[in-house]
Amino acid sequence: MTAEILSALANARDVATAAPGLRAGVLYRSDAPMPGDDAPAGIEAWPPATVVDLRDSRESRGDHPFASVATVHAMPVLADAALDASHAGMTLGDLYQGMIAGDPGRAIAGVASAVATEPGPVLVHCSAGKDRTGVSVALVLSLVGVERASIVADYVSTSANMQGVIARMAVIWGDQRPAMPEGEEMAAIAREMLTAPAHAIESVLDAWEAYGGAEEWFLANGGSVADVDALKERLLG
Repeated sequence: MTAEILSALANARDVATAAPGLRAGVLYRSDAPMPGDDAPAGIEAWPPATVVDLRDSRESRGDHPFASVATVHAMPVLADAALDASHAGMTLGDLYQGMIAGDPGRAIAGVASAVATEPGPVLVHCSAGKDRTGVSVALVLSLVGVERASIVADYVSTSANMQGVIARMAVIWGDQRPAMPEGEEMAAIAREMLTAPAHAIESVLDAWEAYGGAEEWFLANGGSVADVDALKERLLG
């Protein structure tokens, strides 16, 4: 089981599986690649032509495994993705709200712009392929008109892959894994981090709706109408 998990991405999928009418082979999402990974099952064109890496430099550490075969864009969403005492008392939804405000929000908008304009297939990934990747993909799907229930279902489907994600992250980090702060409040956050609860991504969708829609939020954070049009042209079959 461990050898099988470590030989390929644990949380990879074509975003076209999220809803009917999306074009396959355009946008992929995943956890962090490792050198020597097998091609993931269910993805027709591999390796990707473009990679958008949402990790910070502390996480990525060195050349990207696809650097020799793809154009890799480092677009860190958070300056430091590790949980620490400052997160005590926060829910995963609270953490996600921080991803759509200020510089992190502009980085998320930049991911959607990259998906719209960079050569495909485009792979978007962070470490687990759940949080930063989940919010970024939710934005792309919202911008092309995918219904809310399908966006939530795509996000939640990551929960089934977390055992493999955790095993792979342990290998990537090795002895340099950050220590998890102790305490009941931090333990509650840690438990949420091991799943993909619907309420977390719903909080993001609610925030965009309150803003006037995902497109209005996108335009206010550096995106363009041309980007939205390009996303629709590329992703809608």
